[in-house]
Amino acid sequence: MNRNIKRIIALVLVFGTFSAVAPVTRLNLLVTKAYATDDNTEHTLDSLKLLTSSGSNIKIYSDDSYHNDDKVDSDEVKENKKYYAKTSSKTISLDTNGPSQKYIKVFKGTSKSAKGKSVTSDISLSSGTNNIVVRVYSTKPDTDVRYDDDTDVVSEYTLRVKYTGEDSKTTENSSDNYDEIYLDKLSVNSESISLSKSKVEYTYNVASNIDKVKIKAVPQDDNYTVRVNGSKVYEDENYNATVSLSTGVNEITIKVEDEDNNDKRVYKLNITKGNTTDNTKTNSIVANNVSKWVQENGVWKYYDATGNILRNYWFYDKNYSKTYYLQWDGSMALQWLNINSKWYYFGQDGGMKTGWIIDNGKYYYLYSDGSMAANTSIGLYKLGSDGAWISR
Repeated sequence: MNRNIKRIIALVLVFGTFSAVAPVTRLNLLVTKAYATDDNTEHTLDSLKLLTSSGSNIKIYSDDSYHNDDKVDSDEVKENKKYYAKTSSKTISLDTNGPSQKYIKVFKGTSKSAKGKSVTSDISLSSGTNNIVVRVYSTKPDTDVRYDDDTDVVSEYTLRVKYTGEDSKTTENSSDNYDEIYLDKLSVNSESISLSKSKVEYTYNVASNIDKVKIKAVPQDDNYTVRVNGSKVYEDENYNATVSLSTGVNEITIKVEDEDNNDKRVYKLNITKGNTTDNTKTNSIVANNVSKWVQENGVWKYYDATGNILRNYWFYDKNYSKTYYLQWDGSMALQWLNINSKWYYFGQDGGMKTGWIIDNGKYYYLYSDGSMAANTSIGLYKLGSDGAWISR
């Protein structure tokens, strides 16, 4: 007789004998236990780990001083507390134990529009400190759940992860600023200033006869508080503030804050009020420089049709069929530049590059929009966290 058939007969005899002597209710109980339910019976995490793109552990601390005495083991992380970490890895991931991962969502930032990701998703860090929130739900949340929807949230964990990689230098003077706390719009006398998430300092020039300017600073989230030179601006007043100017450079501080989470970002707007001589010179430049490239002090700048220098601006010059980036001071970008947490490369002529390039003996790949690929593979070629091809 076939061996498998013998085993089946033996099992049938065993269960038949058991059912003959065991009460029906007890047998049903055993059968019920044999099938695991899909309910989420655990509401807190047993452990929480931070991992680099290479899978290494990132230390977690109870204080942003990052002292060894403040180190917290992965199974010691408690709900409704804030923890701190720092890493040079541009991409991180989470590893959890406890509730099923389908009941967990991860949020980068606490703006109400922030979308929850699965716990297995990679998280790309921005310059400065990133606010990572992990939520456990009593029922399976929607795939597109947003941060402002806290329905069925049973526990929450907050991680302040500081990115210490090379492109963090642009905001190293603002280490107390947290990700997702931004201005949505900034204007001076109704003239918009192009904002970049990797910058907190901007410049603006006015004529010598301008004694006051109207500054409009609109936050990304209407729940944030905005203060201009310490004075709060209000939504029903279109976030406007009138600031008096003196001759020379006027440093104006604009603070955006999420008071509920004590998160903030501080901007500096340097407005230069010129003198009569400067105005005469400026008017002369505007008259002669319209819709053209001009080299000033060894750098190239572009004046638009109104005679204004393009700043913080992507510009496609159809005469050269190339895309350029004009920086905060109007100068044309050259070689590597980080814009909104993405790396771009501009050639010696300032034109944005795409495809494969070689720089200092290393190969990099730039997507069609110019941004650098990293932590991925292009065809058969694997690229590291710095974007360079990892040769075998």
